[in-house]
Amino acid sequence: MHAPRSLVAIDLAAVAGNVRRLRAAAGGAEVWAVVKADAYGHGAVDVGRAALEAGAARLCVATLGEARALRDALPGAPLIALLPLRPGEEDEAVRLGCAAVVSTPAAWARARDRHDLDVHVEVETGMGRWGLPPELALVAGRELAAGPRPERLHGLMSHLATADEDDGAFADRQAAAFAGLAAAFPACPRHLANSAATLRRPDLVWDAVRPGLAVLGMDPFHVDPAARGLVPALRWTSAVASVRALAAGDSCGYGRRFVAEAPCRVALVPVGYADGYRRGLSGHGEVLIGGRRCRVAATVSMDQLAALLPDDLGVSEGDEVVLIGAQGDDRIRAEEHAQRLGTIAYEVTCGIGTAPARARREAR
Repeated sequence: MHAPRSLVAIDLAAVAGNVRRLRAAAGGAEVWAVVKADAYGHGAVDVGRAALEAGAARLCVATLGEARALRDALPGAPLIALLPLRPGEEDEAVRLGCAAVVSTPAAWARARDRHDLDVHVEVETGMGRWGLPPELALVAGRELAAGPRPERLHGLMSHLATADEDDGAFADRQAAAFAGLAAAFPACPRHLANSAATLRRPDLVWDAVRPGLAVLGMDPFHVDPAARGLVPALRWTSAVASVRALAAGDSCGYGRRFVAEAPCRVALVPVGYADGYRRGLSGHGEVLIGGRRCRVAATVSMDQLAALLPDDLGVSEGDEVVLIGAQGDDRIRAEEHAQRLGTIAYEVTCGIGTAPARARREAR
């Protein structure tokens, strides 16, 4: 059996510790872990199980398809599908025991008389995507609370647009709009805060919080998660496939984007953009080899990259290469990839494809 070209290992002990950190930050509010998009590329089943065992009360997904995959593996897990159900999906939501979010007038019309369907009412407070107008959200909530099964009103929610930004003015506006409606429904869970608000805005924490990124140990403020007491769960590694010596004037990779100015060595690593290591990191990304940072020198190709080696670093075929994660005293964070690419850490980890092998370290 051939060894994988790269390996993504998920530290479930880190996930559990992050959930405990978020529970502490949330005070008495419940933590509902968001594990959509396969837990942002970390593996929704394993992450969801670890989160529940660490005290998360519910798991949030995007779609019924994601709920189905979780239900098969975690039969007792309380689930919420955050995107509106498509017409005709109500029966499956009931069968899966997955609560639905009503966030459009059409979704409310379909859910209104489905007394077997548990519902969260989403109100639009400024995100500009999903959410009922406040006046309709009030009507829907009151009808559900006064209906034949009032307990099917599982929650009232909204979604913050700018909680990760330093200027809190717009989040304050959203919070005020939400509070005006939330006061009418003290008996159901009210939830507004995401990872950023949970960690920095206790005034935006109601009865439950919905962190996703922070559960995985990534920083919602796009810097070092250690500053928030979070531990990254994902470690992505490969191995040196070959070490190539270049003379001055020699080039490496497509387009001759790297031309040696002096004799040097590059380590060839069998990972590329097909694996999720983005081409945009060509020339300025870094990997760890032997505990040292090595620049990704040439153009990242579909299934390989080349790292420029320090002159004093001894490297052999098979030596570990860290793409994301710690080695020695250093760590390459997903946030670093994001900053170099002009994006966010969510996109970086979601973009790690299925080509890398997967492993997990159990929560302790």
